[in-house]
Amino acid sequence: MDYGQLDYTLQARSSTLQNVLGGLRKVFISDPALTLQLALTIPVIVAGIVLQMNAVQWMLIIFVTLLFLVAGIFRTAALLQIDRNTSLSSFQASRIKSMGTAIVVITAGLSLFTYLMVFVPKIITLL
Repeated sequence: MDYGQLDYTLQARSSTLQNVLGGLRKVFISDPALTLQLALTIPVIVAGIVLQMNAVQWMLIIFVTLLFLVAGIFRTAALLQIDRNTSLSSFQASRIKSMGTAIVVITAGLSLFTYLMVFVPKIITLL
């Protein structure tokens, strides 16, 4: 082993962030529904500020919102990979698409339930 040369993993680190940002840019450009998911977080954050949520409520809101966004990003990335990979059968591709959609729907339901659990009591106390 030649210890005089710089390790290739150290050389690759400088472009890793660029690769991640480029991949996220591609995911957001290719899926307008993901942009809608991101846009729906703005009213949730504004409502949390207006209703003066405590730290536990903010933690719940941020956790389920990030879970929802990450599920959407992974779903879109899987769909892009299906389009690039020609070795997958149509059955495998349809399974991957269905599982990705199911995960997004499940996290959306979890997010909606959590939002209702956090926001409704605050709204009721204001009325």
